[in-house]
Amino acid sequence: AEDDEDNDEEKEDNDEESLAEDDEDEDNDEESLAEDDEDNDEEKEDNDEESLAEDDEDNDEEKEDNDEESLAEDDEDEDNDEESLAEDDEDNDEEKEDNDEESLAEDDEDEDNEEESLAEDDEDNDEEKEDNDEELSLIHI
Repeated sequence: AEDDEDNDEEKEDNDEESLAEDDEDEDNDEESLAEDDEDNDEEKEDNDEESLAEDDEDNDEEKEDNDEESLAEDDEDEDNDEESLAEDDEDNDEEKEDNDEESLAEDDEDEDNEEESLAEDDEDNDEEKEDNDEELSLIHI
């Protein structure tokens, strides 16, 4: 009976020790899980920061590309504007030259008409003078 009692006590001690070890293992598991969670949180945070940094870099590159493209388009627009202005200047020069030539032709025509009118006036005056001279010569006779 003493052996049974000793065995029962030893079994009880072993059970308590086993339970204590189980509790310690559970505590260690919980601690390990907490450390894993902390490590995972840190890794996730690092990855998030790295991802954000890469996104920022990509966005900066895209903005720079867009800025360069926009500047190239602005340069092209400016070149087209300059070309258009040069064409307008050329058209205006041609129109001015045509108008100047037309104006000169009109001036020449006016001058010709004026000369013709003066010649007619001279002829009329000559005829009138001749008529007057004839009348005077008749009066003196």
